[in-house]
Amino acid sequence: MRRLAFVLLLALGGTASAADAPWGLTALMSQLHAVQHASAHFTERKYAAILTQPIESTGTLSYTAPGSLEKRTLTPKPESIVLHDDQLSGTQPDGTPFDLRLSDHPEIGALVEGVRSTMAGDEATLGRYYAIALEGAPDDWHLSLTPLDRAVRDKVDAIRIDGAGTELRRIQVHEHDGDRSEMIVTPDQP
Repeated sequence: MRRLAFVLLLALGGTASAADAPWGLTALMSQLHAVQHASAHFTERKYAAILTQPIESTGTLSYTAPGSLEKRTLTPKPESIVLHDDQLSGTQPDGTPFDLRLSDHPEIGALVEGVRSTMAGDEATLGRYYAIALEGAPDDWHLSLTPLDRAVRDKVDAIRIDGAGTELRRIQVHEHDGDRSEMIVTPDQP
């Protein structure tokens, strides 16, 4: 009953006291689940051992509940990636289109679900792919995701997502070979 009251308060724009819903993973996922649409700008830096400096890209992100996510890279070259349910499609920087089903590529699917399931507040799906650890407080939280599947762990050590309230602020992917990427997310103002 307390959880229902908390979710209703969130949906109506109210706040719940700590007694109604203690801070933790379930409370965070409930807050994120209430978000129906979000858009943001991003700056992403990819660090690789073979590079002397990171590769930087910028663009926009758009999320529509429950399962659509679009990443549109503007610089250094236009590229788009659209995720809708199990389908990932888009255009590579050279203009070549691609289209794949995540269910046919479970390692890619697991990586994609790290971000999408967090944005959707889908704790059950996130828990199928990752060991989840939450630190911080509602206005400054840090979610650490460690892949459960060995094939995914052979590629990615961990994903860390930092946020405030219902906004994702930074997404870091630490690859098994030491390479990493960091995306700084700046939410659009309503």
